[in-house]
Amino acid sequence: MNASVTERRGGFPQPELARQIELSTGTLILLGLTCAICVANNYYSQPLLIDIARDLGLSKSLSGMAPTLTQLGIALGMLLLLPLGDRIDNRLITTSLLAVQAATLIVMATATAPALYMAASLVAGLCGIVTYLLPAYATRLVAPERRGAVTGMLATGILTGIMLGRSVAGIAGYAVGWRTVYATAALATLIMAVVMIRAMPPTPGLRPQSYRGLLQSVTALVSQSALLRRATLLQALSFGSFNALWVGLTLHLQEAPFHLDTRRIGELALLAVTSAIAAPFLGRLADRWSMAAVVRLAFLVTAAGWLAALVLPSDYIGIVAAMVLVGIGAIGTDVTLRAALYGLAPDIRMRLNAVYSTGTFLGGSIFSLLTPILWSRLGWPAVAGVSLLATMAGFLLVRDQKV
Repeated sequence: MNASVTERRGGFPQPELARQIELSTGTLILLGLTCAICVANNYYSQPLLIDIARDLGLSKSLSGMAPTLTQLGIALGMLLLLPLGDRIDNRLITTSLLAVQAATLIVMATATAPALYMAASLVAGLCGIVTYLLPAYATRLVAPERRGAVTGMLATGILTGIMLGRSVAGIAGYAVGWRTVYATAALATLIMAVVMIRAMPPTPGLRPQSYRGLLQSVTALVSQSALLRRATLLQALSFGSFNALWVGLTLHLQEAPFHLDTRRIGELALLAVTSAIAAPFLGRLADRWSMAAVVRLAFLVTAAGWLAALVLPSDYIGIVAAMVLVGIGAIGTDVTLRAALYGLAPDIRMRLNAVYSTGTFLGGSIFSLLTPILWSRLGWPAVAGVSLLATMAGFLLVRDQKV
């Protein structure tokens, strides 16, 4: 589809698309469900860290390697694969990656060697970019005034998948074993690959550009947009903090005074699903308030959650408050920053998303790796303290109207 340049926003040319396809509510729900299933695949390991490490012969300090490699895989996928979303029909990319991820989950379910499981974790993360391709795809097909609301709706699917994935993995892992969790996930992922073949409309606004040209343009985007650079840094801090909470809680809750097994941790994590309810509200807020105001509010909510975890480390009140508030804060920053970036230029949306999400998951992988080390050497207060400092750094980096 050819596009003509009609205006410039944020330093980028704005193409006038030949037509606009409005997504139905049913299609949006299916996209949200796909986001939930795909993203859950990348978080099953977190409540099962100890069981997986014990089965594969890994120490507790190395138990964070699986989620770390998954986050690195997502970051690589964002950088190397997501830009193709501006060139290739997103339906083809989505269904192909879901099918590969399903096969990879089978490998994880049957692996007996740590190296094989870790390699599969990396590939599963690489395919996990579907979760972050679909929101950008959906915003191509809705009116600009609905962009924040639709982003918020799909964020509900993403956060629900993350939260329920941890809960289901913990509960089911205790009952039937972590390998069965991965085998079941593979089946669900394959089913969604088949469903998406028919459910997704064609992608509008695609441009015939070489892969090398796409990657070169990604570098150019970073140098051109201060908003992109700052949004990426802010979300790296926010998502890193979010990962630190869940990796840290898996270790913290299995020790004194809680002594919880994976089933109890999964049941407790169900309470955190309530934070996903905030996503549509925060999406609408992002359509009405300034970017800076919503992002500052999100970082303050996250800080409140970490303060609760730091002040009440041995009390369920502090733990649950941290689960809910850190989750709400993570949603707030992500929904707002994505909505802002998606408004810059429709025809380069995937490449903007690639830069932003690569930084996001690099932040997540660093905190996933750092958290078990901090916990094993200095305990829970070190995990909470470092995460609180990262959160306050994000708050201080926000700039009026420029994020």
